[in-house]
Amino acid sequence: MPTIQEDWANQLRQIPATFRNALLLHDDRAIRHRPAPGEWSAIEVLGHMSDKMQNWSRRTERILTEERPALPGYDQDASVRDHDYQHASAEALLEQLHQSCGRFAAIVEHIPDSAFERPGVHSEFGPITLRYCIEVSIQSAGEHLEQLRAAQTPG
Repeated sequence: MPTIQEDWANQLRQIPATFRNALLLHDDRAIRHRPAPGEWSAIEVLGHMSDKMQNWSRRTERILTEERPALPGYDQDASVRDHDYQHASAEALLEQLHQSCGRFAAIVEHIPDSAFERPGVHSEFGPITLRYCIEVSIQSAGEHLEQLRAAQTPG
């Protein structure tokens, strides 16, 4: 029976393939369609997922190696805009997501059970645990997958 760490690592490693399967790679217009002003296109959601996995991975590492580290938030909209994900290559973003999730999974599968409740202090959420960092990142993948799918359907 797999450990919770192995289960989480497997879930993280499945995210890139799940997003690839949901992305309409054959329809460039669909993946760049913004459903409404101020909303992200599917390709922007993909870029955001890579950012998100990198950020939660870094936070996880910091909680593992530092005592109660300060964990800065980030402006998600600014990051998507600054990286210009709207005009990015879908294949490049999928590879970036693959790398981000793989790195995060490699960290997660080696976390000792005794570390799950180690705290960090997020600038927006306050105290959070290592367990929270992992669970929220996996949970958000499903939410962003739905967002990606909905963005590809012109309203």
